[in-house]
Amino acid sequence: MYDVVALGELLIDLIPHHDYTADAPAYEAKVGGAPINVLSGLAKWGHATAYISKVGNDAFGGYLKKQVKGANIHVEFVLTEESAPTTVAIVSLDEEKNRTFDFIRNPGADQLLSKKEIPWDLIRDAKVFHFGSLSLTHHPSREATLSALKFAKENHKTISFDPNYRPLLWENQDEAKQWMVEGLKWADIVKISDEEVQFITNEEDALMAAQVLADTHHIPLLVMTKGKEGAVVVCNGFVLEEQGIKVQPVDTTGAGDSFMASVLHQFLEKNKPISELTKRDLVDLLQFANHVAAYSTTIKGGFSVVPALDEVEKLTRGVQHV
Repeated sequence: MYDVVALGELLIDLIPHHDYTADAPAYEAKVGGAPINVLSGLAKWGHATAYISKVGNDAFGGYLKKQVKGANIHVEFVLTEESAPTTVAIVSLDEEKNRTFDFIRNPGADQLLSKKEIPWDLIRDAKVFHFGSLSLTHHPSREATLSALKFAKENHKTISFDPNYRPLLWENQDEAKQWMVEGLKWADIVKISDEEVQFITNEEDALMAAQVLADTHHIPLLVMTKGKEGAVVVCNGFVLEEQGIKVQPVDTTGAGDSFMASVLHQFLEKNKPISELTKRDLVDLLQFANHVAAYSTTIKGGFSVVPALDEVEKLTRGVQHV
């Protein structure tokens, strides 16, 4: 039995090196892909996890498999694709360490995961099935993702989703919105940013938009992140908000994925149906996730950057809110 099985992209994040300049750009390679970053946090906290993805038959692909296995994530179903290279994301940081992405992916190996390659037994043996939007951008990974979702739903799995909007990977905004909304229809747990909520709903008020999104798509547990300003949860009739944590960021690449890992960790630890989560449970979830996400911005990359569980407790002492 696995706590969380995820399906999605596995790629290389090229992060600016400390001696990066515009005239002499220098990068360091990190494990990337939103769902695998989420699993890395959960695995670090002792949860049994497994990943379904594809990498190229190249040096980056070999590196990724080795790193993921070393993080105690089951990698038997991270397959090797002969006809396409491992996807590469080039990360740029602005003065406030906020990131933007460029991609080498046309196609990338992760896009070529097919329905026939889905390990159905792996999903059947999971408590939670997690996915993101990047596996919905192209064929055949789109069909593979939808088939996996249908199977997970039929087998009464809790389904979690992070829309994780990357404009460059879609033909246009309408296509992106269509498939992000399709993902929402399947999900029991959603982590989404305030910008993504506003993008999908066209509602300027982010708090109102989050409630509209949860109601429209019947999402039992929706958490909206607001960057350094904190986060909001909409669940069981509650709309609760927690302020962000003041830190000196180095790289925000892993913040959202660390937050998603925190939400799933709290859900698994509470060990009860979403419908039975109390106000106290939801406050615990937000406070834990805010601290972990803030900490993750003090480390480069997004893979396995969450603190150990005993460190999270220390982080909550004497903390400064934004």
